[in-house]
Amino acid sequence: MKELNIMEATVLTSPNPLTLICSKKEDGSTNLAPICFVSYLSFNPPMVGFATGKQSHTGKRVRETGKVIVTVPCESLAGAVMACGASTGAETDKVAANNIEMMAVDGSDIQIPVDTRLAMVATLQQSVEVGDHILHICQVDKFLGDEDKKGLYAWNGFGKVAPAAEG
Repeated sequence: MKELNIMEATVLTSPNPLTLICSKKEDGSTNLAPICFVSYLSFNPPMVGFATGKQSHTGKRVRETGKVIVTVPCESLAGAVMACGASTGAETDKVAANNIEMMAVDGSDIQIPVDTRLAMVATLQQSVEVGDHILHICQVDKFLGDEDKKGLYAWNGFGKVAPAAEG
């Protein structure tokens, strides 16, 4: 074995689950941020956590509103997911720029992409500074899913997005 840096280590754990963090922008529209630093944290109550960079517009909006929808995007969104990661939602309407069809979610004023495998409607419980990121610890209020759709994963670290294949 040889010593690695963290980016090299992420390649060895690929594929990694990929999410689009959906948050409400100041103008009421939805911001989308691709995030791989996501994990289930508890069964009872159901909790999920995700980390964003300290300067992240998405993290700031989640901390300000206390609400988020963590989604697993599907195959048709592969190009859009990569594009969403290349700009900040503070300056770009990522939904319009990438022609992403959105849908409403009962009980939330945040929209999600239509082509979504899993949506976790959640309320922020706590945020914790962890190195150069902030961990957002959320209680999941509702899970919505479509098992017939294929979710995206990050491959080769975070350089490529594609569905996972068994075998």
